[in-house]
Amino acid sequence: MSRTGKLLQLYAFESDQDAWKNKQIYLLDIPSVWREFIRQFYNGVKLPFATKPLGKKLQSIFPQIVSVNNQFYLDENRPWLIATQPVPVGMILLLAKGWMNQIATRQGVAAPDDLDMSTMDWRSDSVDSILHRDSRLKYELLPALVAHQFCLSPKQLHLEQQDEPVELTFSQVYATQRAECMSEPITTRSGTFSYVVRFCLQYRAGEHGRLLLMVSAGIRRFITKPQETKYLKGGINSTLLISMDNPLIKDNAMELRSYASLSFRREGGIGPYTRWSEGLDELFCDVLWGNSLSTEDILTNPANYHTGSSSKIWIVHNNRVFNHSPYIEAGISIQEKMGFYEMVRGNLSDWRPLAPLPLVPKPKREGTGRRRKDLIPPVFCAHDKDFVLEVWGSDSLYQCVIEALKAKKYKGKLLAEQVDGDVFKLNSSSRNRIIVVKCDRNDYVDGLDRGVLKDLADEHRTNKILRSIEHVKGNQALTCSLIEILPKDEWKKLGEGTDPKQAVRKGFQLTGRMTQFVYPESGAKKSKRKKDKPESNYIHKVFNCILDLLGDTGVIDYKAYLDVNEQRPIIAYDLVSGDKGTYAILTKFENGILMVKSRGLEEWVPLSEAVLQTDQFDPLPKAPDAQKKEIARWFGEQLRVERMIGKEPIVLIEAELRYKGLDGIQNNKIVRGKDPELPGWIQNERGMTVIRVNSNDDVPAYGFIPMSFSIGVYSDHESGLYYGVGNKPKTQMNIAKAMTKYDNLGTAFQQPRVVEYMPLGPMDRQDREHLAWTVHRLREVCITFESTTAQPYPLKMTGTLKKYLQFKEYGFSEAEAEFLEL
Repeated sequence: MSRTGKLLQLYAFESDQDAWKNKQIYLLDIPSVWREFIRQFYNGVKLPFATKPLGKKLQSIFPQIVSVNNQFYLDENRPWLIATQPVPVGMILLLAKGWMNQIATRQGVAAPDDLDMSTMDWRSDSVDSILHRDSRLKYELLPALVAHQFCLSPKQLHLEQQDEPVELTFSQVYATQRAECMSEPITTRSGTFSYVVRFCLQYRAGEHGRLLLMVSAGIRRFITKPQETKYLKGGINSTLLISMDNPLIKDNAMELRSYASLSFRREGGIGPYTRWSEGLDELFCDVLWGNSLSTEDILTNPANYHTGSSSKIWIVHNNRVFNHSPYIEAGISIQEKMGFYEMVRGNLSDWRPLAPLPLVPKPKREGTGRRRKDLIPPVFCAHDKDFVLEVWGSDSLYQCVIEALKAKKYKGKLLAEQVDGDVFKLNSSSRNRIIVVKCDRNDYVDGLDRGVLKDLADEHRTNKILRSIEHVKGNQALTCSLIEILPKDEWKKLGEGTDPKQAVRKGFQLTGRMTQFVYPESGAKKSKRKKDKPESNYIHKVFNCILDLLGDTGVIDYKAYLDVNEQRPIIAYDLVSGDKGTYAILTKFENGILMVKSRGLEEWVPLSEAVLQTDQFDPLPKAPDAQKKEIARWFGEQLRVERMIGKEPIVLIEAELRYKGLDGIQNNKIVRGKDPELPGWIQNERGMTVIRVNSNDDVPAYGFIPMSFSIGVYSDHESGLYYGVGNKPKTQMNIAKAMTKYDNLGTAFQQPRVVEYMPLGPMDRQDREHLAWTVHRLREVCITFESTTAQPYPLKMTGTLKKYLQFKEYGFSEAEAEFLEL
């Protein structure tokens, strides 16, 4: 079937509010004695301990509890617990009292008085009534109720390659701001994983009051083998999923289970090496008859917690914590995603699926004439400067770079032509040469010496590079450094925080060099595909590093640039997080050149220069209100400057900024056909065109009808919203639509990301469609990885600046299931 016959199905549902508004739920208030007991520790800003562990404890035992108010000590009007069925109050209070007593002991105060349980009971209410009192609850409560309903009955996943359907039983997983259903873990010879279905409630952009329930599916991989905890990477929160049997019921065979998401981290140089991130050592003592729950025991004896105990605990795989990769790769197939969507659709009769979207025809290009594809160079460079490609590493890496430039092709054409030995001519319309230079990396990339230098180790390494390496002089060439970084095993033995990459990047930046790192061939991750030869896999990685370096200098895809065919400048606005704070970044794409400016660097400079001048960037104020005001003020000021010099730009705004100060692009404020209310914007000003671009998780997942892979821009032609799907990456080209994760555990499945475009302002349908396709084609301009990027080029390249603004490695909690999209 041709692409024009395929329809884009967004995996989202509209609610029939009359169907669920009278649904009965049960509410329990916190005893006032307990509220006052906790409130005594509140200093007006925060508590000296976390209250979330109590709620997680209760939800890990009672799957009927679908909502917990963790700020019960402040919010007297909102119930403490919301449940689908009443749980015996005596059980709830007994378990909660144990936690209160633990808090009293830690804080050195008397425990709260005993309660008169006869005065405590659940009260029945309707969903509509409680949401009328607190409308914010709908984002948590409604997805949780849907997830609870989904878990009540077994499900069948129908797959083309399986004679019988896959039988699945789901449990609810409680974590922050999402509702998840996780299948009973599936154990194979390759490892253990679960399917995960996630529900999220979201207003649709430009349609205030139209609530959508979004459904997505993925997997969660588990660590099932004993771990040597002293070798785990430290300082990063990672996840354990915990489900407890009810200790007060003799028959622990629960028909329905629920899991709470709790985090641990590795810390210190002597055992025990791990601890709970939230001080949970004694949290489950009353449930486990006085026994503590040790992270060390869970990690070193995981099988003890999978069956035959009063608790079920699963260690979630985290690439940044565990030093080995499971054989089961991430992601699920388009067939499985559609299967789970149909499963949800059959289970939720009160929610209406969105209508499928047809393809928006490509607008005809004017003034470009007919072009022979074979005559178009693969890349475009707006200047004639040479590229000095320094190879800081072994002779074998140097030879690999030479071979990659001689033989590897970018989209079917050689990237460069060898002129003489280590000199190549870039295959572009300009006269750029690539001059490859072999450099001795010495000990610049050895692990940092934290033992002696402590926090000064990064600065010491950076200064050593500054003293040792000759600074780049003049501006006749751009210097790019490909640096061979030693495998982690070579420097992790030195202890925590010894990764030298960011200190090295900073030192090279200060000497006038852009950087990219690559592991030596012996330490690179091996391909799991049998047909991949190690040498061909490695040369491909090296070639991608070369593309990445050239992309950071502003080299772009020539054909994609011609396809964009836009004479107006395209300005993009986004925020970048760095070590010293958050930075407001503007980029401008015009005549094939990407320019950058930021607070502190107020003049437009090419991307390659901006990368080397990030020290001049001024971070935004840290106070939230002041930061939002400055984000809006600076943006408005820059728009006025562009208009004053006569520019009529297209302005791309990342949708996430609606939470960061640009209130005028919030979902409930933007309206199709009207200019957004933005700072510096003059209403009815026809000199600028704004497009909101959303590539975040609040865009629905998708599939095609009939099931297939496809590309293009899709729309219902009424909402003003357009959805763009790009090409599969090269790593996915050999994956057929009939392949599934269930049958191909060692294959990574990565579906191209769908991105939402919304042109704003008064214009006809033809103009909106033209702008939507313009943004979509901008996703093809970046040369890195030879695939469609998640963001259009002017937004995508702010990520290059982030590499030079963020040198510290920040810990985070990886509780997420893996919903891989590119």
